[in-house]
Amino acid sequence: MTIVKKLTASALMLAALMAGTSAMAGTLDDIKARDKLIVGVKNDYAPYGYLNDKGEIVGFEIELAKYIAGELLGSPDKIELVPVVASNRIEFLTAGRIDAIFATLGVTPERDKVIDFTTEYVSAAGPSVLMAKEATISEWEELKGKPVCGIQGSYYNKKMTEEFGINLVAFKTQPEAYRALRDNRCIGFVFDDMTLQQKIKEADWSGYKVAVAPYEFLPMAGGIREGDTEFREAVDKAITKAEGEGKLIAWEAEFGMPASDYIAERAKAAAAKKN
Repeated sequence: MTIVKKLTASALMLAALMAGTSAMAGTLDDIKARDKLIVGVKNDYAPYGYLNDKGEIVGFEIELAKYIAGELLGSPDKIELVPVVASNRIEFLTAGRIDAIFATLGVTPERDKVIDFTTEYVSAAGPSVLMAKEATISEWEELKGKPVCGIQGSYYNKKMTEEFGINLVAFKTQPEAYRALRDNRCIGFVFDDMTLQQKIKEADWSGYKVAVAPYEFLPMAGGIREGDTEFREAVDKAITKAEGEGKLIAWEAEFGMPASDYIAERAKAAAAKKN
């Protein structure tokens, strides 16, 4: 082997060693070094993450993310909230642009192949369909072949098209989908049931109803990079502590969510474990 080749090989081995050392350091060390937690959140998805009248991002998952920042760094203000949508949140995480996802992330086997999940903290009703009040459709099977608005990257899109045969018209954001529904470009909007239930409470949506009920309940959790064990354990500890202190129950009430037996039972279990 020539001297040049030996030097090149040594350089490659050193680079690999440095990369391995960096990977071993993990996200938790990076967060503590920068003194800030960077989290991907929704800013258009009440009650989990949305903009208030002041233009601030607020919501159930925002409070949870801030609580975790407080546990990791000593202050809930040591956090950067990065707006994400369903189609880019996992990409942002795997590319290292955010440390974690707290953005209505349903736990599914497909996603578990790509990322790791934190402990689950919500059991949410799956998708339902928003339609005009005069609509007579009430079953998923009745939507076969019909144009229905949806959101890119939603976990249930495959089921909508392959099982129910819906002609899904997918948009990147909620405002685009709502606008398309009003413009009659689709007969309904398939989305998270809780969000649609909140929507029909708004005065300018009084002419609409949730026409087709959810077919499932899906646990939600935070998302972190695969194999980032130390960080996941720290986040899980913080979530369990928040549950035991009744924080999730308080946030549930604060943001107008219906009382959940799932959250109440987890709070009771966490409090008992603490004691």
